[in-house]
Parts: sequence; structure tokens; C-alpha cells
Amino acid sequence: MAILSLVLLITAVCGVGGMSPAWNAKESWPFWLEAVSEGFMWFFEGAARVVTGGKNGAELSLRLLCLLLLFFSFVALRRWMLQRNAFKPGPVDVQQLVSSTTEGEPCLDGLTAQLRKQLSETNLYPPSALPAESPAENFLDLLGDIDLEPKKLGTSILRLFSRLRPKVAYTVRGVLRVRTEEPMYGVTVTVTSYALRGSRTDTRWQPTWEEAVQAAGYWVMAALVPVTQASRGAPWQEWRGRNLPPELFAAYQEARELSQERKFDDALDRYYAALRLDPTNIHLRTQIAGTQEKLWLHLDALETYHGAILLDGQSREERNARLSRGAWNPRRFLCKRYRWWRNGLLEARFRYAVVLGMAERTAHQWCRPTVDPADYRKCPRRAHTRKEIRKSLAPALVERYWRSVIYLTPPGRRWPIYTEAGAREWLEVELGEKRLDQKTVSLIFQLACEEEMYQLACDYPILRFLRNPSKRRSRGLTWTSLRLNRDVWARLRLGWAVDQTAEGKVKGLRNDVYWPVTADELTKRVEQARGWWIWRRTTERLRIWRLWPPRPWQDRYNTACVYAVAMSGQKDKRRWDELAVKAVDELEGAARADLNSYHPLMRSWLLTEDPDLEWLRPSPRFIRFERETYPHEAPDRDRPQRPLWAEMMAYDQQLLGGTAQVMEHTWRLRGKLLPAESHLIAQWFIDEKLVWQCVHRVAANQGRDWRDRAKLLQTVRALADSTLLAKYDLPSKLPELDDLLDEATWSEIGAATESLKGFEQIVEERLKVLSRAIGGPSNSMSPIRRSDQWVEAVKHSGTFPNFVMQAAVQQACADYEATWRALRDQLDPEDHELAFPRALHGLHEPDGVWRLLATVKTGMPTGFRHTG
Repeated sequence: MAILSLVLLITAVCGVGGMSPAWNAKESWPFWLEAVSEGFMWFFEGAARVVTGGKNGAELSLRLLCLLLLFFSFVALRRWMLQRNAFKPGPVDVQQLVSSTTEGEPCLDGLTAQLRKQLSETNLYPPSALPAESPAENFLDLLGDIDLEPKKLGTSILRLFSRLRPKVAYTVRGVLRVRTEEPMYGVTVTVTSYALRGSRTDTRWQPTWEEAVQAAGYWVMAALVPVTQASRGAPWQEWRGRNLPPELFAAYQEARELSQERKFDDALDRYYAALRLDPTNIHLRTQIAGTQEKLWLHLDALETYHGAILLDGQSREERNARLSRGAWNPRRFLCKRYRWWRNGLLEARFRYAVVLGMAERTAHQWCRPTVDPADYRKCPRRAHTRKEIRKSLAPALVERYWRSVIYLTPPGRRWPIYTEAGAREWLEVELGEKRLDQKTVSLIFQLACEEEMYQLACDYPILRFLRNPSKRRSRGLTWTSLRLNRDVWARLRLGWAVDQTAEGKVKGLRNDVYWPVTADELTKRVEQARGWWIWRRTTERLRIWRLWPPRPWQDRYNTACVYAVAMSGQKDKRRWDELAVKAVDELEGAARADLNSYHPLMRSWLLTEDPDLEWLRPSPRFIRFERETYPHEAPDRDRPQRPLWAEMMAYDQQLLGGTAQVMEHTWRLRGKLLPAESHLIAQWFIDEKLVWQCVHRVAANQGRDWRDRAKLLQTVRALADSTLLAKYDLPSKLPELDDLLDEATWSEIGAATESLKGFEQIVEERLKVLSRAIGGPSNSMSPIRRSDQWVEAVKHSGTFPNFVMQAAVQQACADYEATWRALRDQLDPEDHELAFPRALHGLHEPDGVWRLLATVKTGMPTGFRHTG
């Protein structure tokens, strides 16, 4: 409408100027120059006649017509700019909060500043095809209190056009409220849109005003996302034009922030909370799986990715029929209702194939009960989880990849597999509970990885011909990267899996990459995967002349991973060094590329987490690259090959140490609250029992199950003050290997690996002692049993004199405070290894305290005495 009004206005003005033109172009000018110049002069002459009165001016009717068209153009253009501001979104005016009660008036300025700060810092986090976090995108431009009304109305056209550009897209207002029931404190927040001519209002209630303002900020963002351009990006495409639940948006934002802070247990908890509200969101599942990869839960990540790729709108029969069709079969792509092109699905499939390809970890976890039978005694819940994942995934893998073993002679068989029934039977046996041979399972996973990469490469080129291809392609997933993974990386890992089998070969396999491979042969395959020879040489020459963009960092990084994987098991030192040099050269090229803020986000993934680079990191060439690219204050880089266990031990130490400090401080505060009512004291000991149960489970499992750590954090967070949690850094973050190496290097130069191993052993032994000391209800010295006894004692105390009860509880507060302090000392390698078991002897049972105090209070009924 705005464009149409402007075209009509310009046409009318040109028509007025063309009635009696005062200027004509020269006949010698070209036709196109003559037409353009005359059109410009007619417009300026017409504009002059419209604003000029008298005999030289235009007629009144023409002047009124042009004025009317100018007015409509102004209205239409302003409306378009308002809609553009609302969709962008433009500046948001956050008004000063007001209070409906005198209780909230003193903190209005602080809460307003908190709301503005939260809205300005609540960035949008797009998902990525890589486990590294994507850079956040700024969403809101905030303003303070502004005056929307003009101080003086103008009458000229210039003053009119000065008001054309809208200053504000949305206005946010809030009112503080209080009520009698819990939660008591609330904020009624209103969002007004100047483009949509409407507003939305809601009230968020929380235990404190700070939490209520935070919830109100998330509600404002959830109200704006579906009507702005943020709804075009992941993970909110399905919520465009719909009511986005603020709880969903808040859970996702908190999860991404916690993940960036390496607080992965809390991040997983918040991700699952978001997934409960949006179970069909592929991007949420992808982020959950990426977090599980960082915790080395590759089997869990495999199940999560598999659940994500099933969100393609196909039935089992339709999916199998599509996968059986060739790359150029039209029926493979024409059925759009299957949604194989759905945004985020190819990224999930890519990560799913990568996790399958990391068979040295995935297959190890799949076969873990056979590899370590004692694992059931150490962590029965984790072993049960793996068993349930196998029961769920084994039929799905058989259904999806039985074609990959047709015509093969797998290990343990004398004849090839020719039929579908034979392929299914062999896969069911090898993936079942009875066999669980890690080498065979690794071979199956590598065959599945190669098949999945082939299917991805078949689907990816068609995306270029679909609508909005740039929006559908993912960051970190390019056509060259897919070819490298399909033609080199997947085949290289398959050759490694075949070499690990008992026979060292598999008959009927069409893989042409054998293990080990030389650097020259691998370079040829990498160059072939990058494209035709003429294309490669032409683009390289154009890049030298700055006429072609440089190679994407994703392609270089994937090439480095290919060379690093080939280093695994290389016995020839010269070949090992050649592969290391080529891998580091590619990493240096990736570091020099335009990373779009990915460089700092990729640091931890590249230096410690990526399994492909495990054999590359100890090489001197990589250590030099790290010192040059990621400068560090500790020059010694004696890296272990499997750093996660040291990180997990340090994480358990920090988590339990922080819990001990919080509970120690909590019992100190409880002692100052006495005298207190019996029901409150009983709740103290009930909460204490729950905390000790969670601590015992974490110590017994030694951090093998993230759910145990998450449950401990939830329990402590529910009973402790938020200021205590922040003071003692709870929840803790998973330490990076660099931090542990710094500490080890500081203690002894050149012995970082040995120091880490010693640290692991000490913390592991301390956790074992802690687990045995806590025990369970059957252990007479267990704090769990003591808490049970105190609960029963408080319940049976009745209505007897209050000072006896309060004195006993005062002693219990001191006992528990000392016990938690001893737990903190127990986890310190510098303190005595039996600090905690010794402290349990000072944890008095209720019966002894009651009997002692009964001698002071004469005439006490014997029923008051608790008998444990």
C-alpha cells in the first residue's frame, strides 16, 4: 500500500509538471538519458507548482489531489515502518515500574533496572549442527522513559516528515502487587504494540519480587518472539503466530546459559523441562544430545538423536521405502508431506551419524556390562539405563540398517548374508543382550554411519532448489563437509573397525579405505572429496586474487579431523608425524578463516572434547599450535588421552564441597532461629535425610549418572537460601581440563598426567570412604539413620516443656554443622582421609540427649523419652 501510494503521488506530481514543461532535453542526447532527465525535471517542476500559489501554480483541484495523495502516502509509509519496527523488533520502551502497595515503593528503581537489564541481556540462542555453542544474537533495543508526544505541533511538511519515523515499537509497563497466599509477590506486566494496535497483560507470581520481575521479563520475551523475526529462526519456527508458553522460553534460555557456563547437569534438567512443553521440537532434542555428548553420554545422545530424526512425519513403512530409493529417484523428494526437509532434521541426522561413527565410545558404552561386570554394583541405575537404551535402540537399528550387511560375511560367519531375514537375525543377535561383543558392535555402528552419511549426501543437494535454502542449511554443515564425512571420514573409521575384528577383514565389503592409511593416500581422497580438479584449481587461483571467498572453517576443521583419526594406531612414527602436520595445517587454516564469533566457542571442543582429535593432541605440532592460537599462562601441556574422568572427579569434589558449605551455613542459621515450632524442626530433619540420601548416591556412583547430581542440586536448592547458593558457587560447573592441568603443572613441572592420575585416585578413594560411612538406614552411624531418629523424636515430643526440646535441637544443629564441615574436609586431599567417619561419632542420637535432659527436668513423663 505504501509503494502504491508513493507511485500515484509521483505520477500525479510528474503529470502536473508535464502539462507545460519549462525544460526539454537536447535532441542529441541518448533516448534513455533524455527520458530520465525529463522525468526528473517534470517531477521537480510539478512539486514547485503544487506548493506555489498564483498564476504560476497548479490548479486548486490538482493541488488538493496531490495533498491527499501525500497524506495517504504518509499514513501508509508510517504504518509500514511501524510494522517493520514491530517485526524487527525496533526499540522497546520499558516504563518505570509502579507499585500498588507501599511495601514495593522503596525498591521500584532497583526492580526497574533489573527488568531493563534482563530484557537487554536476554539474547536468542540459535542451535548449531556442532556441539559447540552458537553465538547469541541480540534481540531488543531498549529505551528508558521517553516522551512520545511532540512538545509543539508543526505545520510544515518538513515537520510532518520528521514525525514519520516511529521511535518506539513496543512499550512495557509493570505494576508490583502483593497477595496473602503463597507465592505472595507478583508483577502485572503489559506489552503494548504500536503497529498491531493491541496489548497483552499477565501477572507473574513468585516468592520474591526479584524472581517475579525475572519471570515477567521472560513473559515479555515470550510474547514478542512469535510476532517478530525471531520466529523465523530455530528453535521457534513452529510457534510463529502462536502463544509461546513463557515457561518454555524461560527453560530454554536458562538451559543455554547454564550450558555455556558448563553447568551441564542443570542445563539438562532445564532442557528436559522445555521438552515436556514442546516434545516435537527437533532443536531441543538436538541441544539435549549435544549436552549429553559433552558429558560423554554417547549412548544417551544416540538415543536422543534417533528420537529426533523420527520427527519427519513418516511411518515406518514410508521411511524404509524412501531410504531404499536411489539418490536421483524422483519419488525420493516429491513427497513433501513426509517433511524430510524439515528445518533441523538434517542437522540431527548429521550428528546422529557422527555419534554412530564414534564407535570406540558408543560401542564401549553399549557393551559396558560385559566389559565391566562390577559396574552393576557400582552404579546399578546407570547400568539399568544402558540396558533400557539397548532394548529400545536395537530393533530400530535392525530396521534401519539391515541393508548395510547384505552380501557381507561378518565376523563369526562362514557364508555371506543374502536375505533380509538373515541380515535381521544376525543384527538382532549381535546387538542383543547375550552377545555384546564390542568389536562386532563397533563394526555395525560404522556400517550404519556410512549408510547414514550416504543418505545425507543424497538429500542435501536438493535443498538448494527449495524455498529459502540459506535458512534451511545449518551452520557447520556444508556440502564439502558432507562429502568429506561420507567419502573419507566414515570409510576411514569403517576400515579401522574392520581392522579391529578378529579376522582383520570382512568379505564383501565395498569399502576401499584400508587401515592404516598413509598421509599421501589420504590427501588424494580429501582432494577428491572437495570437488573436481578443474574446480579446485580455479577456486584456489581466484582466492589468491581475492575474487573468491576463502574455504569455510567447517571444511578445514573436518579435514583436520580426518587426518587426526588416521593417526590412531599408527605405529610408524614418520607417518604419524606427517598426519599430525597436515591436521594442524588445516586447524591453522580454520583459525584464520572468518569464524563469525565461533572461535572462542570452539576452544574447549577443539582442545579437550572432540574425540576425533584424541591422538593429535599429544603431538608436539598440536601443542605448538595451541600455544600460538590459544595463549595460556601454564606452558606445560602434558595432556592425558581421556580427560573426562579427571574432570568428573573434580566436578564431584566441587559439587559435594559446595553442598557441604551450604548445609553447614544452613544449620548455623537454624541454630539462631530457635526456639521454633515442632513441625518446622521436623521438616528440617526430613530435608536433611533427603540431602544425605542424594549425597550417598553421588558418592556411591562417583558421578556416573547425571540424574543423581541433578537431584542433589534440586534438593539443596529447595531448602537453602539463594544467596547461599550464589556465595558457595552452587551449582558448580564442570571444570575444564586446562584448569586441572594448571594446578598439576603448578605443583610439579612435567608431571601433569601423573598428578591428574594421583588426583583421580585420591578423590575416588575419598568418595568410597564417604559412601561406606554414610551407608544407609541399616548403618547405626549413618546420618540418614540419625535424621530418621530425629524426625521420630520430634513427632513424639508432644506438648511437653519447650526448653527441653529446643535445647536438644540446639545440640543437633551444632552436631550437623560439624558433620557437614567434616564432609568438606573429607573431600580435601590435604586433610585426613577419615575426617568424615570420625565426625559421625559426634552426631548424637536423640535418645541419649533426651535421657540427659530428663535428669534436669523433674517429673518428666517417661513417654517423652524417645527409644530410637
